[in-house]
Amino acid sequence: MLLILDIGTSSMRGMLMDDHGHILKSCQSKYWLHYTSEGGVLMEMRQLDEALDRCLREIGDFCATEKIKLDGISVTAQRSSVIPMGKDGHALCHAVMWQDKRCVGLIEELAPKTKTIYGICGMRPSPVFSAPKMKYVKRHMPEVYEQAVKLIGFQEYVLHYLTGEYVTDTSIASRTCLYDLHMEKWSEELLELFEVDADKLCTLVPVGSVIGKTRSSISDFLRTGSRILVVSAGGDQQCAALGMQNKEEDCLICNMGTGAYVIAQTNKPVLDLEMRVNCNVGAAQGTWILEGMVPGAGTTLDWLCNTFYSHLDKDEALKILLKEAEAAPKGAHGMCFVNALTGTGTPEWNPLQKGSFTNILLQHTREDFARAGLEGIIRDVAGCVKSVEAMISEKKNQVKVSGGLSRSGFLMGILEDTLDRSVRRADEGEATAIGALKSGLRALGIDGG
Repeated sequence: MLLILDIGTSSMRGMLMDDHGHILKSCQSKYWLHYTSEGGVLMEMRQLDEALDRCLREIGDFCATEKIKLDGISVTAQRSSVIPMGKDGHALCHAVMWQDKRCVGLIEELAPKTKTIYGICGMRPSPVFSAPKMKYVKRHMPEVYEQAVKLIGFQEYVLHYLTGEYVTDTSIASRTCLYDLHMEKWSEELLELFEVDADKLCTLVPVGSVIGKTRSSISDFLRTGSRILVVSAGGDQQCAALGMQNKEEDCLICNMGTGAYVIAQTNKPVLDLEMRVNCNVGAAQGTWILEGMVPGAGTTLDWLCNTFYSHLDKDEALKILLKEAEAAPKGAHGMCFVNALTGTGTPEWNPLQKGSFTNILLQHTREDFARAGLEGIIRDVAGCVKSVEAMISEKKNQVKVSGGLSRSGFLMGILEDTLDRSVRRADEGEATAIGALKSGLRALGIDGG
């Protein structure tokens, strides 16, 4: 029996799972982000501390009542945010979230070195990734940088919360722009380019490693009576790919949440000469993933709801948006939406690109805006699919999808029409958690069903 901690961009979930992936108990806590006029996206880490405390107590109470023995904790999390940590083990300031774009100017400084950087780490420099944000902290928040004993992400934060250890697994490290994919270690050249001191980074461990045991206070929350093992399962998208993986299926994997990610697995690092697609370490040891990204998927959907249906609560707004979009014809009477409210990812990787509606006429209705907005999101996802397939030189027969947006049959129908092939929602309703479960079971030597 494992506790899966899945730390997302807007909420965290704890799921008590048996070896076959059945959820016996779950809890979820949402948290709020702060958006600044300069392009900053920040999070107060106390929100996550409180969410973790609540989750562990709730799971612990349930296990005690039901007389369930907990074998371990497996952790997966969103990637590429940066949290400066103080000597006391607490965050020195708000987390700089992966959507934060204040480091765009620093990316431009590194433009002559783009191919060099991609050749080492498998990623084109972007504000999305950790290293540019670390450089931003050093340049614009020097006191914070100097005081920080470590610069970490959400995965490392939770692992430290549970065990007191500062470690990161290779799948998370490969999303920083500081990890050498080929040498499988921190790159001295990239550390120098991004002006990051090596001692600010965590100790590297292979993905899917047992990194230690819970601190006594955590064991008290869980009412286990003893310290239990903690596994670093890998980044959320890598775990989602592992959770949906089925060797018998000829398909690409697409996880559609806050952002959308299209993933193909490989058995070696594969680099894109055009630098459209990222290459990262996979959640299963000895694997890598090719990943295309759309920064604005769920975020764009939320914006559409908040902008055009602000008089309704969130769930009702989404319901009406989808209903009205379906009532509008394909192509939204010629209206087009450029889905770049948070910049663009694959293939252009332009953080400065702006979103827009074009070809607007007097006869256009709210239904057309809804339809055009959704078609803009799906068009970008389809572009990711084509970019990833160009790297593997193969058109897959099917795209297997998961995540919040995949729950809409109407949206998936648009994706099917755009790609002209089958799109199927994953049977694994909690793909990321299932991947973390697989990783945890392997690390602990437990046979899963």
